[in-house]
Amino acid sequence: MHATPIRPRKRSRALAAAATALALFSGSIALAPAANAAPPETGTITLDAPSSVEAGQTLEVVAEAPAATDLYAYSLTVDFDPTVVEFDTAATSHPTDGFDSVSEAAGSVEFTHTRLGTSPGLEGETTLVTFTFTALAGGTVEFSLSEATFVSSTDETLELTAAVTASTEVTADVDPTPTPTSSATTDPTADPTSTDEATSTDDETATGDLASTGSDASVWTIVAAFAAALAAFGVVLVLRRRAVNR
Repeated sequence: MHATPIRPRKRSRALAAAATALALFSGSIALAPAANAAPPETGTITLDAPSSVEAGQTLEVVAEAPAATDLYAYSLTVDFDPTVVEFDTAATSHPTDGFDSVSEAAGSVEFTHTRLGTSPGLEGETTLVTFTFTALAGGTVEFSLSEATFVSSTDETLELTAAVTASTEVTADVDPTPTPTSSATTDPTADPTSTDEATSTDDETATGDLASTGSDASVWTIVAAFAAALAAFGVVLVLRRRAVNR
């Protein structure tokens, strides 16, 4: 936020036209005697905006005069980046005995306020206008109060000499990056039956080995039985020979 002093100048054409139109609309604008003519006072004008918002949210930009004296009418122009924010509305909190006008162009908005009839000028700390915007996209937007003219009830004017600015950072929504999850991978070229075949082959090998082992055991059993038979036959022969010899 920056604040810039202002200095007296002649009435601007915009405010002169607005005053003329309002005079026709309301009948007349009561002014103080010319002998008491004096420019209005405002103090150091300020422009306030939030430091940051998210895209899609609304934000308010407020222009204030901290020490107004006989402030009967004024016109303010605020410039902004239309690719980052979009203008919505502009309003004051002054009593109802006044008239507001808003004029919008690409990247700028002009707000004009004037009192009506015999209404007194604004006094003291005054909120001049509250602009409402909608944040569109990420980026930094600078709001610049580039022009301002203030008019007293005696038709004297005060004009801004340098721009007053405020900045807002707009953050865009970022989709969270999905966390990769681990999963078993398979070879798309692999034969899905290979595992079954390998298992079947292993089973067959194991069965063959067992069958072979069983076959070998049968052979040895027969050999052992034959040897036992021979041994028994030899024993029989020996016993018979002994019997004869007796």
